[in-house]
Amino acid sequence: MATSVLQHVRRRLRHEWRRTWSTWATRDESAAVLRLIAASAAAGVPAATILDAWAEDGRGGQGTRLEKAARLLRQGATASEAAAGAPGLVQDDHAAALAFGEKIGLVEPVVQATLASDDLLDPTIRRSFRAALGYLATMLLLFLSVSGFVVWRVGPQLVKIFQDHGRPTMPSAMNGLFDIFFWLSNYCYVPFVLFLGLAIARFFPAAWRLVTRPFSRSRQVAAALDALAVADACGRPLRDAETALADCQVDPVLATRLRKAAASDDAGRGLAIAGLVTPDEAAEIDAAGEARPSVLERLAASRRTRSRRWATALAESLVPLVVLLMGALVLLQALAVFESLATLINDLS
Repeated sequence: MATSVLQHVRRRLRHEWRRTWSTWATRDESAAVLRLIAASAAAGVPAATILDAWAEDGRGGQGTRLEKAARLLRQGATASEAAAGAPGLVQDDHAAALAFGEKIGLVEPVVQATLASDDLLDPTIRRSFRAALGYLATMLLLFLSVSGFVVWRVGPQLVKIFQDHGRPTMPSAMNGLFDIFFWLSNYCYVPFVLFLGLAIARFFPAAWRLVTRPFSRSRQVAAALDALAVADACGRPLRDAETALADCQVDPVLATRLRKAAASDDAGRGLAIAGLVTPDEAAEIDAAGEARPSVLERLAASRRTRSRRWATALAESLVPLVVLLMGALVLLQALAVFESLATLINDLS
């Protein structure tokens, strides 16, 4: 009896945990879903049963989304329709790759190309950004606390002492500290409003897409070039592939660019007109002939490399910049206090 009650409680807790609101799969979770669907399609095994079993151990809302996708698959939906019917099950570029693979009948190679490009992503960059932003927030909070004490408690006493000694103005460093502190205090609500807005947007996929789209578009362009390379290598007409890929995009800007590229007779020139490649790269694509798929793959890899280098440089420069900024502010605090004391000592002597 006791065992059955414990099992019931365990199942109930697991069910509630899986229903916890979590609106987006992580990159690894999204890639795992994509890999499972591609493997199931290649082996001819129904994916619904595996997704149901996986849902039992799914994190938070991902378990609920896996259950919903499995239910849609059993009802006759395709894999891309099931992914669309369970928002947040996979990330946008993974969803576009899955839908494009189904549309042109090349699910496995398109998914493999997408997952291979994911292996080139550097997970340490995101951690570096988070660490730098956390350090900045901590240091700014400490600076405001110490400066607030100096300005509100020590400052008035120093002002009164200076006035008693016939000095109507404070030393320049203390005035600078006052100005910076009051300026920061007037705008201190801005980071909290931004953080609150990001936290709220995180729970609404449409809003989160608007926030993250400018930062993820380079990766999506690279993914589009990879997908076109797969279609071209498998003998699909590139213009038809561009139109099909445009129909699968979640980002309307990228979809418009792909349709613009499909309207041109020359593959490279169309991609250049759409802003997906440079004119020099377009000439290389048009001159590649049968080697065009490998050229498209190389261009996609070069875009990922440039994006990774830029993101790495930015992430690595954030902490030194924050340290320099905080050092300058601490130096200003020290100068404000010691210059005031030195001036008072000089007057008394």
